Amino acid sequence: MNPEFERNLWLELRPGRMIVMTVVLALAFFAAALSQGFFAGPGEVARWGYFIIVVLWGARNAANSVVGEIRAHTWDGQRLSSLSAGTMMWGKLFGSTAFNWFGGAICLVVILAELVQEHGPGVAAIELVYYLAIGVIAQSAALLASLIAAGRRQARTQFEIFLYQATGLAAAVAVYVVWLIADPARSYLLHVERTDVVMWWGLACPAQPFLLLSMALFAGWMLTGCYRQMRLELKMRNGPLVWLAFLLFMGAYVAGFDVWLSGNQALTNLDAVALRLLLAGTVYGTLAYAMVFLEPKDRVRFRWLGSEFGRFHLGTVLANLQGWMMSYLAAQAVGIALIVWLGRASLLQDQAIACAMLGFLTRDMGIVVLTNARKRGGDFTALAVLFLLYALLPAIFASLHLTTGLALFTPRPTDPVWLSPLAGWAEALVVWIVAVAAIALPEERAKPAAA
Repeated sequence: MNPEFERNLWLELRPGRMIVMTVVLALAFFAAALSQGFFAGPGEVARWGYFIIVVLWGARNAANSVVGEIRAHTWDGQRLSSLSAGTMMWGKLFGSTAFNWFGGAICLVVILAELVQEHGPGVAAIELVYYLAIGVIAQSAALLASLIAAGRRQARTQFEIFLYQATGLAAAVAVYVVWLIADPARSYLLHVERTDVVMWWGLACPAQPFLLLSMALFAGWMLTGCYRQMRLELKMRNGPLVWLAFLLFMGAYVAGFDVWLSGNQALTNLDAVALRLLLAGTVYGTLAYAMVFLEPKDRVRFRWLGSEFGRFHLGTVLANLQGWMMSYLAAQAVGIALIVWLGRASLLQDQAIACAMLGFLTRDMGIVVLTNARKRGGDFTALAVLFLLYALLPAIFASLHLTTGLALFTPRPTDPVWLSPLAGWAEALVVWIVAVAAIALPEERAKPAAA
């Protein structure tokens, strides 16, 4: 058995705790059965119990599995052990949440018994996959957030642990909301009509099987992310192929929902190919923004990549690109393809907006790198600058009725159409010149103490 998982089982599944969990849940189900409508019944109580125990509490334990070791000063010793990254990841993720899954299993028995009685074993099997997926996604998202923070050496306070837990809860809420759309019993909670079909790449896919497969795939990618981040914690190197595969998956998956944009009045000029390129480019740009803030911005790494690029060692450079760099390059490639495709239909204004979006994306990546280059402010300063550029300054210009000047800050259709692309790429050029100069400057040395 996995030694890390076995160690956590001994810590979590103590007989006294298991007896208390079983008794409390049994009393809750018994009270719901006797309440005559005060509660919705044992099944509904079991659902709430599952979400509280597995999703809410389980995400907390998963977020604390590594952070707790860091705070207890035992993590360095574990990192020096002979356990592999996979062994450590599986042991931390499912070992630290073993007690939560014990309570969740009791709740699942009640939920599935009610579903079999009311809807048959087929519906019960589908719901079982859903409940397992939402639990795994919530816990793995919380663990992934904590591992990323640990890599940045930001994993100390209880508030930070709450933020990692909140990441897992946000992932669970997203799964819950999407599943409600295809749930015949609870779709009314979103005030939307239940759908039996999901249109994807022009195919009419049955909603529940499609969403279940999607949840399973995203759970697999979440676990893969935990494994790769654990490798980094154990001072192992990750190659670029897995992230490239994830980019290809995300681009193909999101681009298939082009029919959802077909009714948008602002996009009536775009055909299916343009909409799919727009969706893929948007998701790549979003990943670039997310990863540039999550990943460390190491000046030494940047200098080394620059020196390797200067020696034309392109294979070495490509093999050592960070996730945000690959996401940015993917967004640029898809954006250029979109501009070329729009040119076939002579959609000059749409081409200008796409070109401006690429320019402002390049500018924003440079701002984050620049604010981290001299280690004065870092990501917080970058967020403040972006808030200034996308919110405060546009609000001031709009209040002064300088609508043409808004193209200096955000991509927008203007007259002349060249203003927004020119502004975006000119600002990007200036920012990156300053960023490269800041990276190239030698490290600041501490001043000697006065005698």
